[in-house]
Amino acid sequence: MEPSEQAAPDIPPGLIHPNLEAVPKELQQYRQWVVWKAVPITKRDGSVKVTKVPHNPKTGKPASTNRPETWSTFDQACEAYLMEGYTGIGFVFTTGDPFVGVDLDNCFDESENLRDDARRAVDELQSFTEKSPSGKGLHIICKGESPGDGHCDNRAGREMYQEGRFFTITADVVEGLGTVKAGGAALKTLYSDWFGQSAKTDASHTVGDLDLDPEAPLVSLDNMPIGEDWKALVSDGEGLERYTDSAGSPDRSAALLAVCQEMVSAGLNAESILAVLTDKEHFLAGAALDRRGGNRESAKEWLWKYTLAKVLADWREVVNQFDDLPPLKRKERAPVRRGFRFIFGADLITNITPVQWLVERYIEANALVLLFGEPGVGKSFVALDMACCIATGEAWQGLSVKQGPVFYIAGEGHAGIGRRLAAWCKYRGVKLENIMISNTAAALTERENVEAIVRMIRRLINEHGTPALIVVDTLARNFGGLDENSNKDMGLFVQQMDRLKYELQTTVLIVHHTGQGNKDRARGASALKGAVDIEHRVEARAGGTIALQTTKMKDAELPEPVLMRLHGIELGEVGNSAVVVKADEFVDDPEPPMSKQQKQIWEILRHEMGGAGGEALDNKTLVQRCKDQGINPARVSEARKHFEDRDLITVSKEGKAVKIHLKDPVLG
Repeated sequence: MEPSEQAAPDIPPGLIHPNLEAVPKELQQYRQWVVWKAVPITKRDGSVKVTKVPHNPKTGKPASTNRPETWSTFDQACEAYLMEGYTGIGFVFTTGDPFVGVDLDNCFDESENLRDDARRAVDELQSFTEKSPSGKGLHIICKGESPGDGHCDNRAGREMYQEGRFFTITADVVEGLGTVKAGGAALKTLYSDWFGQSAKTDASHTVGDLDLDPEAPLVSLDNMPIGEDWKALVSDGEGLERYTDSAGSPDRSAALLAVCQEMVSAGLNAESILAVLTDKEHFLAGAALDRRGGNRESAKEWLWKYTLAKVLADWREVVNQFDDLPPLKRKERAPVRRGFRFIFGADLITNITPVQWLVERYIEANALVLLFGEPGVGKSFVALDMACCIATGEAWQGLSVKQGPVFYIAGEGHAGIGRRLAAWCKYRGVKLENIMISNTAAALTERENVEAIVRMIRRLINEHGTPALIVVDTLARNFGGLDENSNKDMGLFVQQMDRLKYELQTTVLIVHHTGQGNKDRARGASALKGAVDIEHRVEARAGGTIALQTTKMKDAELPEPVLMRLHGIELGEVGNSAVVVKADEFVDDPEPPMSKQQKQIWEILRHEMGGAGGEALDNKTLVQRCKDQGINPARVSEARKHFEDRDLITVSKEGKAVKIHLKDPVLG
């Protein structure tokens, strides 16, 4: 894989960035890769320790060293690391590979010299050797077979494993040892000398007897930072069928183990976990209470001895493996809301609140909004203008807005967005903050992608605040290659847009195109209009104006149309752009639309412009692409002239080549 320049990974200060190009090919070929995050864990004495928590590169969920379905290929791990802000990548050791890993902690002195046992290991094994993420330790990976299942000597800072563990990989190669080689007899000798007779035992630990802290803060199930599915399993037993015994019957103990693992990985203390899982009001608590005759304190002892202690032992072992990481400041997690439930109508009436507007009378807070129009009409300019106004608190077309962070998922026209933002700032005379633009489109019909976006935004909430608006521009570019005309596929998209809205408690604005046969409705399946709370149509009007016409307002009266125009702004050497301003007067007759064939040619042109980086398109390329679609070249020439007349494009000659440029002030 060739690493590309993407979003900067979320690496705490002092940690080594992985050198992806230097990772040995012998390791890359195995599908045993994960990504990891540095996570602070608060000890009972109040001190904070940092561990490395593995995640599935494909789903973002926690990975496990004994669940291969949570691992991925090397390329997938690299992509997740580069795109989603993980701290690093890691390799899982299994019985199916020939590798043994040696982990040496804090083995450099102040002069960067290795301590004696580390020096011996490097010299005798002569295999792939890298610095650990902290730069204080060493990882050595070689081929061979460990004499035992694995061993950990924390006092000496030495570990050796061949299965059931993962190593973080930096590929910060030491002394030129960048190739994995056979460990041979040296591997067995080191194991015997370091671990002696104890080498016959495995690396398991125990936590000890139950010793609850009466002063420890207790977190209720409602406020635990775990998913809604887990909460439903605990409270109502929903999803218990996923956990079965050998006979295929639902197994509460298996479910209890899975829940404990999830709660521990979320950083919850033992006191909170035991309190929730022995609360008779919760379905799953019966697994412990039934075994102890309903006695809650006895149930806590049972749950600790047979489930939670083992989970904590495994977790603390992972913590101990990476004891050399620098400390991080602990961040409080926001409570996660409960999922589906029924509420009395009387309670809703009692708690009724006025409509909360994001843009007065036009965009409601916490709503799903559709903004559609023909290609080239200016709908993306309108969406970006709204987004900038909300991000800065500036009035939109003379109407008040509720200020807040904006996230803009841009699927087209990336080359011109920077100029549009610069033009907006110049016209308004304000500094643009709190609006973040994606560097690419995303397949928003896929749950994994939406969950990844939610995670990215949540990482920015502490710094920027809860998002007020998320813009998806356009639906087509973010639809993941599915069929817009299928209600089933459109339903998937709507479901994920609702997920964005619900998870982040924000408004989602979708920019979309008009239908092929009916310019008064949005293109594609009818499920979209049925799902949105608000719908606006942007249409061209005479005299170079554009109108925003509201066609659906779920919980309020339809507002009056807003008439606007695009006002050109000169930006000097970087080119020109435009901003949306309020027109002086309303015009009733819309400008004649493009013909069906002209629109087809326009769509081909826009698509090819995207492939050309959005800057210029050779006319021969346009003619050939249209010819491939059965369009006569003469019609292409006529359409090109029509686009020029409508001020959509400019045409220039570069030598013998004819180049087509999109004209930024009227891009839609």
